[in-house]
Amino acid sequence: MARSDRQPNSRRCNHGADTIEQLSHRSSRRNHTPGKTRIETGNAYRREGGIMNSVPLKLKKARNWFAAGIEVQQALELLSDGTFKIFMYICLNAERPTGILHTTQIGLARTLKKSPYTLRKYLGELEQAGICRNNFSNNPTTRGSIQISPSYWPYESEAAESQDDDGSDNYIAEIRKMLDERACVRSSFSTADEVLAKQWFNTAIPLDRIRQAILLGCARKYVAWRNNQAVQGPILTLRYFESILEEIGNQKFDSDYWEFLRFRIQRHEKLWIEKHRKEAGPFAESIHAE
Repeated sequence: MARSDRQPNSRRCNHGADTIEQLSHRSSRRNHTPGKTRIETGNAYRREGGIMNSVPLKLKKARNWFAAGIEVQQALELLSDGTFKIFMYICLNAERPTGILHTTQIGLARTLKKSPYTLRKYLGELEQAGICRNNFSNNPTTRGSIQISPSYWPYESEAAESQDDDGSDNYIAEIRKMLDERACVRSSFSTADEVLAKQWFNTAIPLDRIRQAILLGCARKYVAWRNNQAVQGPILTLRYFESILEEIGNQKFDSDYWEFLRFRIQRHEKLWIEKHRKEAGPFAESIHAE
């Protein structure tokens, strides 16, 4: 005779499934350690964020990714939306050992689809917040650089690890600055340029002499350009000035000559900028018009 108070068989049939689910939950709670990443032995485990696979995550592309950590979180809380977008672009494209992005204002504005005025406003916000340091000349087509401050850069600085007290870093930085000041120079300052600058440092060539060589070389470039604009492009490497540097070392120039050259070169540079501004298109036009 069947008992009237006997529970339905469906509960007994589901007992095994319930037990497995309970064990899974107990196993998940037992292995939980707050703040640490867990790798489970089961197929999956639950937590507040949802279900995570037990298999360690693998990057689809192991190269060219960026470590977005607490530094990015801090920048997100400080910056406006548009400025944060530019900050992330710089992070993704900057040199990992230095946090430096070499670019032009024109190129950056085009890539990010921003007006030149908006770009300058965003770069100013980054600098004012202490997140980036901008190094651009007045010529928007001249290659400059943006460097992310160490506090907002997640990678150890190669310069900080290998820095020494011989003064070569400042020496090379001064040479880069000299190149950036001249409109006809569009050097990315490659590894070969840095090696050459280091050689000049080791042979104790004064910075003033290098400045004179760059001045004289650019003055000659402008004269050649005025005579034949069709074939005269910009100066692309530091080595362009190597023979001129040797020439200055073997001759005596009057100090008044350099003053005259500095005065004379200003007019040529204005013509160069005006010419290449028209060739660059509306981006460069609006930069100078504002």
